[in-house]
Amino acid sequence: MSGPRLYVPGAAAGTRVELPDFAARHARDALRLGPGSPLRLFDGRGAEFEATVEEVSRRRVTVAVGGAVAPRAESPLRVELCLPPLKADRFEWALEKAVELGVHTIVPLATERGDMAAQRALRGARPDRWLRVMAAAAEQCGRATLPEVLPAARLTEVLSAPFDGARVLLAETDPARPLRDCVPAGTTRVQLIVGPAGGFTAAEREAARAAGCAEAGLGPRILRAETAAITALALLQAERGDLS
Repeated sequence: MSGPRLYVPGAAAGTRVELPDFAARHARDALRLGPGSPLRLFDGRGAEFEATVEEVSRRRVTVAVGGAVAPRAESPLRVELCLPPLKADRFEWALEKAVELGVHTIVPLATERGDMAAQRALRGARPDRWLRVMAAAAEQCGRATLPEVLPAARLTEVLSAPFDGARVLLAETDPARPLRDCVPAGTTRVQLIVGPAGGFTAAEREAARAAGCAEAGLGPRILRAETAAITALALLQAERGDLS
């Protein structure tokens, strides 16, 4: 038994659960599931279960949760992505793609040159909306674990916190080493710090170097922050993770 995958926090084997509103709408209106339809539930923390739809109505969708199944393996590379606020829906797009590329943790990042309009967008952000975006991405790509989105932090706060792994600052100016050279073979944790549209200031780059960050470049073209983040994640997973 298989079927569509839905994110249901707190799902447990042998229980009967009512799907959360966003999952119920998707199951009923988009997937058009009915009583007896098979599906899988995952809890966002690494557990996945077979399940069967029992009841479908305009008010609720109820499913019987069966036994646990082995989820797809997570990447052996745990990446913490520190990403500045982005305009419009670019941050949500970056969240979606980061989930697909196996990111472990996400930190909304405040920098000296962060765009004020984007900063306001971040302050007005809705974590519940971010959760739905990430859940939909996990449903599609087969992950049973959702990344943790930490509270927004200034670059100084990120750099002052200890990190047991490779720290990489994406820089647009020379000298910048290729990303692969900044993450030694055998590395299992990477903190990837992406700058805003205006780039990092000289003081921020110096502070990053003092905190043990290597400066990495992605080639000759200047990429938008969200493009740089996703490109770097793909390269990291291909070099040190589980992309092939």
